[in-house]
Amino acid sequence: MKKLILKFLLLLIIVLAISQVAINTMPFTWGNQRLNTKFNEYSKAPEQYNAVLVGASTTYRHINPSQFDSAVNAIRPDLNIKSFNFGIPANRTPQSVYTLYELMNFKKDNIKYVVLDLSELTKMGVENLHKKEMIFWYNWNNIDDILEASYESEKSWGNKIGVPGLHLFSFFEKIYLIGMGSSFVEQHAGKNLQPLSIGTGKNGFYSLDQEMQEDPEGDLAQRYEVLRRQDTIDYRTKRCQELWDKYHTAEKNPNKTIEDNLKELIKYCEANDIKIVFMLSQRLGDRYQYLLPLINQIPEKYQISFANPSEYPMLNERENLFDLAHLNSGGAKIFTDIFAKEFIERINMQEGRQTPPAITQDTNSIIQDTLSVDAAL
Repeated sequence: MKKLILKFLLLLIIVLAISQVAINTMPFTWGNQRLNTKFNEYSKAPEQYNAVLVGASTTYRHINPSQFDSAVNAIRPDLNIKSFNFGIPANRTPQSVYTLYELMNFKKDNIKYVVLDLSELTKMGVENLHKKEMIFWYNWNNIDDILEASYESEKSWGNKIGVPGLHLFSFFEKIYLIGMGSSFVEQHAGKNLQPLSIGTGKNGFYSLDQEMQEDPEGDLAQRYEVLRRQDTIDYRTKRCQELWDKYHTAEKNPNKTIEDNLKELIKYCEANDIKIVFMLSQRLGDRYQYLLPLINQIPEKYQISFANPSEYPMLNERENLFDLAHLNSGGAKIFTDIFAKEFIERINMQEGRQTPPAITQDTNSIIQDTLSVDAAL
């Protein structure tokens, strides 16, 4: 029996070694086809980009790098911003942190500005098991923090045990590449790509309207019809306002591990002369219960929050929305313009500069100016 156990352990070690070699032959993006496609495009000429935008669908669908670059450079031409959008649907915050570190390690000397969009923390359900999109980002360096963070972020004892357990199970699936043979073959065959995901501008931005046009009878079309009713929009707006009013001054943050990860990221960026800005998107609903206390721990010069519906009313109007939380292409234009101005203000704060009054004018006036320009065009 002892010999059998030793042979089994030896087999596990051999398989693990082979799996690690296989993983190391693939780029860090191998488990997510959209991310892999974006990195493939970006890596063709990484030296032309000095800014990366990393996050979930609220980055992917809302920030157009071409418009963002033009807006920033018109006010601060010395920054010479050239950005790439690495937003990925359903990204958790730890996934975004993982992606950002990998991008900075890939071409650290080129990157001078980074944006990280805060989203879902560590939520994990059985429906997420065995999916390469949910396992590729685990590694030996982050698994401890993920387990600790998932324990902290859950409220019930069942989830405090179950969710870390699901993450640990998925971690072992990753390190042994269980069920991922086809993904390995696709990656090396050059078939792990989704060309449309980089958008028409080939900069990573792809609006929901554009994607729906490619498949007018698909899930997005149904989502557009069902989740864009005025009553559902009004309810989400009201709920977000309630959560903002309750949590925007919250000092106690239960997600200490994620907080520490974000502060470590700030230190890493500062040590490498990189300016970092954290973004909290609009209309995230109940996620504000933990995202607002979290972002409150970040100094103002490093963060931009769109969580207050009354501060950005145009971002909550039906004509600018695709569904409950996401903007349509028109809304994305408005958002990108506002975000560019807020971004400049945070960079100025980090550099100790005073922001010109023209940039800090009332947000509603900025939005109206944007709409007037669009109407004129």
